[in-house]
Amino acid sequence: MDSALIIAYQAVVMFILLFFGYFLFKAKMLSEESTKQLSAITLTIVNPVVIFNSYMMDFNTELLAGLGVAVLLGAAAHLAFIIVSNIVVKKCRDNCEIERFAMIYANCGFMGIPLINATFGAEGVFYLTGFITMFNLFMWTHGTILMSGKKNESFGAMLKNIGKVLVSPAIIAIAAGMVFFFTGLRLPDILQTPLDYIGSLNTPLAMIVSGATIAKAGLLKGFRSPRVYFVQVFKLLAVPLVLAAIFVPFGKLGVSMMVIDTILIAASAPTASATIMFSYRHGRDEAYASGQFAVSTIASMATMPLILMFSAFYAGVLGVA
Repeated sequence: MDSALIIAYQAVVMFILLFFGYFLFKAKMLSEESTKQLSAITLTIVNPVVIFNSYMMDFNTELLAGLGVAVLLGAAAHLAFIIVSNIVVKKCRDNCEIERFAMIYANCGFMGIPLINATFGAEGVFYLTGFITMFNLFMWTHGTILMSGKKNESFGAMLKNIGKVLVSPAIIAIAAGMVFFFTGLRLPDILQTPLDYIGSLNTPLAMIVSGATIAKAGLLKGFRSPRVYFVQVFKLLAVPLVLAAIFVPFGKLGVSMMVIDTILIAASAPTASATIMFSYRHGRDEAYASGQFAVSTIASMATMPLILMFSAFYAGVLGVA
């Protein structure tokens, strides 16, 4: 249960930071433009630095095997969410594309990195990169087709987006980190120390931006929509619990519970802020997307510890270390 308690503690800390961001926006100390700038800094600089730093450990085959498992479990998690979203969200509904996207894609970078870093440290973030890689590949291919609604026209764009994924900051950080991981190279302290300081900005910046985004979206509007709750029950509880029930038994086959719990944390993270971005880009209802993001982010503070508690309890029943 220790991991679940750490997650619960960290969720409270993050909620306080989230509220701080909400307050700053409402007090007009943060504007929409400055929030976008902070978001860009977090996504393109701070998150990649945290990812890169997670690879600063001695190479061993156990870590590499764990990363490979994380990639496979990450792919399986995304496929599970896609299947469930296609079943429970009917295509004929208004905003069905937003609801499916909100159910499938998680804020695994913004929320996942600080939570996993606090719970498992750099090794956990190392495994998280496997999930983040799958997230990017699925979102910029399947997610683009889903939100554009134009399968034929989007196929060429999908291939183009794969190229964009490969040069995204997160993927570049993973590639650079892998070089250092395999070769044993290390940056001199004069360079590594500033990177460590930059990485430490991740949690406060991510939560302040999330809080400001919720303030902009309008918190009460999201909570008034019954469909938001319907989507988020599957996003935050139903599918993650099923994934936990499937993934935890792999621990009896020798898969590290740290790898499994890392993937479960990432999969149970709230709706990705990219839902709003994609809604803007493809002419969808960005206000509804913002409501999904707001409710999901706040509710996840309670649901993510529950998923880890279930994982720990189930692992104990199965006798998994």
